[in-house]
Amino acid sequence: MIFKERNFLAFCFFIAGFAGIAQDDLLGMVEDKTPQKPQKVFATFKTYRLGNALTTEPVKKKHLDFRISHRFGNIYDANNPNAINETFQSYLGFDNASDIRNSFDYGLTDNITIGIGRSRMNKLVDGSVKWRFLQQTTDFSIPVSMALFADVGYTHAHTSDIYSGIVKDFPTNEAHRVNYFTELIIASKINDWLSLELLPAYVYRNFIKENINTSNKATDENGFLSIGFGGRIKLTKRCSFIGDYYYNTSKFYNNNSDFKNPLSLGFELETGGHVFSLFFTNAAGLIDNNFIPYTRDSWGKGQVKFGFSISRVFAL
Repeated sequence: MIFKERNFLAFCFFIAGFAGIAQDDLLGMVEDKTPQKPQKVFATFKTYRLGNALTTEPVKKKHLDFRISHRFGNIYDANNPNAINETFQSYLGFDNASDIRNSFDYGLTDNITIGIGRSRMNKLVDGSVKWRFLQQTTDFSIPVSMALFADVGYTHAHTSDIYSGIVKDFPTNEAHRVNYFTELIIASKINDWLSLELLPAYVYRNFIKENINTSNKATDENGFLSIGFGGRIKLTKRCSFIGDYYYNTSKFYNNNSDFKNPLSLGFELETGGHVFSLFFTNAAGLIDNNFIPYTRDSWGKGQVKFGFSISRVFAL
């Protein structure tokens, strides 16, 4: 009897072992041997913009990004005869809004976004398209994401404001109200805490007032190239340090005492469905068509403004 029980147990162990081997063989037969495709990188940046600069991030398909942006006056201005007193009189610049902007950006697809907006500065209404045509992969086989951005602006300011300060010996032209901005955005998420971007851009204005750089006698141009740089350093799960800078290549902006290159530095805070961008900049304008060609203030003179943007995304 004992002998029979031992034989039975041995038989059971044999069957169990054979079943395990057979199962492994079957799993091996159905296992997908094709190599896994590299995963795409998402959230190189948290929002549509950093401080001033655009990012490669589009708005998700069938989502609407409603953004309210404010740019206040100079916190301090060394050119004022009583600069400290003026700082407190203007409540650190909060009494003097230089620009206010409302914008709506909608995701047609996960990579194409269209937008409209209106800015107080130059009373500029604009329409834009952003197309992300290349996306970075986690294995860096594609090391960067790339997007193309194009914007057309139309100023509805009074005609007298558009031609103010010049001798108008030519007919009024509606096309003079239009300007254009085009930019290639090249970005890379280096690691979990660092993202960088390069932004070659072209600005064109149908109408400009004659202006000369007294240091080199260069005249202003309707169109010129600008090279932007931007970055985001993640400090905590919900807080990041952000910054961007544009260098205008036209000789008109070289050592010009009246016009400067825009620089912004600040922080990005994420709270649920909201992303807050809080930063300081010498640029008065909130849209590229305005702040790239028309920044007049200098960080060196303390002519820095506080700005913020509140973004809310809706699923439609």
